[in-house]
Order: sequence, then structure tokens, then C-alpha cells
Amino acid sequence: MARKESINVTGRAGEPIDLPISHGPPTGYVWSLQMPPEVTQIEDGPPPAVASEKRLGSAVSGAMRVTAPSGRYRIEARLARSWESDKPARILSIDLVVE
Repeated sequence: MARKESINVTGRAGEPIDLPISHGPPTGYVWSLQMPPEVTQIEDGPPPAVASEKRLGSAVSGAMRVTAPSGRYRIEARLARSWESDKPARILSIDLVVE
């Protein structure tokens, strides 16, 4: 059964917002995002400067990023293998508040 978690993320309208997940090493698991149409995924951020920074995933690459107009949104991130997308290992509910 998938491990379920919830977190809050805040950001500013018109600016990139880093989500606390990143693409990890090639293990077969990838994050997929289910987002409202107002929220747009953009190019990933740069890798963190400090290796000890905690991200759900690996510090191999930068954080997944989105942009959105002011408002409150819910994003569901699912970590699963591409051939088992209906069996996620983790489900992360992200409450996004954009000012």
C-alpha cells in the first residue's frame, strides 16, 4: 500500500516555486504530478548547493518546479514505476498557497 503524506508549500505568483520533490537516480520510480489547470510545471531547478538538503527523492537533480497565479491549489504527486503507475509507492498531497 502506498505511503501517504501531506505538506504545505508557499510561493509568489509569477515566480518559480520549488516543490520538495526531485527526480531521483534511475531506479525505475518517477514522480508524476496531478495539478489543477492553473498550475504549470516548468523546468526543474538547479541541484541543491548543499548535499544535506532534504528532498523527497534524491539530490541527484534539482527540485521539480511549478508556477501559478495567486490562489490555493492542491497538487498530488505520485511516486511509481512507469509500468506500475496504478501502484504508487508514495502519494504526496501538496497544498500550494500562492500570494
